[in-house]
Amino acid sequence: MRRWLRRPVVWVPISAVLLAFVAWRSRIWEAGAVLGSPQPAPLVVAVLLNGAIAVLWAIRSSDLLGATGHPVGIGPLVPMTAFANTINNLTPGSAGEVFRAWLLRASHGVPYAAGSAVIVIERVVALGYMAASAAVIWFGYTLGIPAAVQLVLLVLVAASPGIVYALGIRPAGAFGRLPLGGLVGPERWVRAGSVLSRVDGTIAGLLTRPRHLVVFALTTALIFTCYTAQLCLVAASVGITLDPLAAWGALGLATIAGVLSLLPFGLGATDVVMAALLVAVGVPASAAGPITFGYRLVATLPLGIMGTLSYAWLSVRLPSGGSRAVMEAVSAGMADEQADEAS
Repeated sequence: MRRWLRRPVVWVPISAVLLAFVAWRSRIWEAGAVLGSPQPAPLVVAVLLNGAIAVLWAIRSSDLLGATGHPVGIGPLVPMTAFANTINNLTPGSAGEVFRAWLLRASHGVPYAAGSAVIVIERVVALGYMAASAAVIWFGYTLGIPAAVQLVLLVLVAASPGIVYALGIRPAGAFGRLPLGGLVGPERWVRAGSVLSRVDGTIAGLLTRPRHLVVFALTTALIFTCYTAQLCLVAASVGITLDPLAAWGALGLATIAGVLSLLPFGLGATDVVMAALLVAVGVPASAAGPITFGYRLVATLPLGIMGTLSYAWLSVRLPSGGSRAVMEAVSAGMADEQADEAS
């Protein structure tokens, strides 16, 4: 599989298709008609923030992987997490993360249970943070809830994953015990349940460690802060001053709507909800659409391009089948997984 993916005849067309899809989704050719003549400086700063977002993704992932006992440096994780973000937006339910788990195993010898646990935390827990924090901030902003109350609620949101797992609740393990063997076959479901149980055990070990939970919560908050700043900068470029709290709430709730739609890049769901929420906080309807469109241009498009280039980079640098170091790392990972199964 690695040798096949390394061939230019494979990764070049796939990269071109990914890039074309991202460009089509962002409707870059409509920029002049929709945005008119925006101030360029805020847009340039918004685009540059994508670099900070990519580094924060890698820092967050590196800390979690290190906590599993399989450390990977921040540098190698920048293209991997950038590609994961793009493929997540293109596949229903973030199914593209399966490829990232394979990349972690193939390139760095990270066992599937450890890689999958980190990926689940980065996707599911981070989305939970986004949904809960956006709801707290949005209703706090629109209903005038005191800032102290909002702060307490946000702290509880940050601590909630650790509290859930500290209480012994195991969501993935419980799912694996459901009587669903008739759908995929009893033996396959038993094996799947075993895998889910191991992954859930790894997740519990990560989320119940205060230092790593704090690092995860802080890096995730910084990532959301960058997203919010991008939206505010787009609004500023068209002469609209957008309250950061309103921007955080609107962007978070709109993103969750797009995720729940299971469509590539939210495919309209995110845009419609975001524009409606911006209007609800006083942004003129004539400006809400261009702001939403502009956010796609400064965030979705650059990150999509970054993810596509990362895919090309990762494809041509996949370890060859004869790489002794990688084979030793993979063998060690397989031994770990076999030991887990035996226990």
